[in-house]
Amino acid sequence: LCSLLIDMDSYFASVEQHLQPALRGQPVGIAPVLTDHSCCIAASYEAKAFGVKTGTGIAEARRMCPTISIVEARPAAYVDYHHRVVAAVESCLHVDEVLSIDEMVCWVPLNFRSRPALLDLCARIKAAITKDVSPYIRCSIGVSTNGWLAKVASKVNKPNGLTIWSSADLPEALHPLELDDLHGIGRSLLLRLHAKGIHNTPELCRASRQTLKQVWGGIEGE
Repeated sequence: LCSLLIDMDSYFASVEQHLQPALRGQPVGIAPVLTDHSCCIAASYEAKAFGVKTGTGIAEARRMCPTISIVEARPAAYVDYHHRVVAAVESCLHVDEVLSIDEMVCWVPLNFRSRPALLDLCARIKAAITKDVSPYIRCSIGVSTNGWLAKVASKVNKPNGLTIWSSADLPEALHPLELDDLHGIGRSLLLRLHAKGIHNTPELCRASRQTLKQVWGGIEGE
């Protein structure tokens, strides 16, 4: 349990809901420009409940969710709040690497690797973000034995989730996930897995190194 990944929940939309109280609890889509010919680059969880997601066209988002508020993106504000979030996390645990504006990874010191210590640490991180940044800007946390597993774990219980996978939990903890829930498996790779007779995550976990090397086309699969 050495990697802890923090993934902000609907980050751009959450920042707008913090800055604009009228948007709180409402479906929100973030667009690069205010035109129906554009698309959402982020959506609040209230909008996601209607099927709106990243990449949904603005006109389609309005059809799917007539009450949605479309907000023009404000990159400077998102960068500002990103730095505030990093500072809040740093007050609890050193941030080793910022992966993107809404993701960061921390190395877990040896004295924090028991499950009770991790639960306390993650609760303190969430509390620091609430106190020092905003109660409307939340995160989900994944903890596991490496960064890739921590990233997958961070997506499992969104929003405001916490998932801890130790070696004893694996690979069974992965089995309920769809193949494309696993970070790095997109449409083309999914088709290649299917062509090799791999249709679910348990089959992926049982596959040989040689088979996965063939599917990925190199050392990454192995």
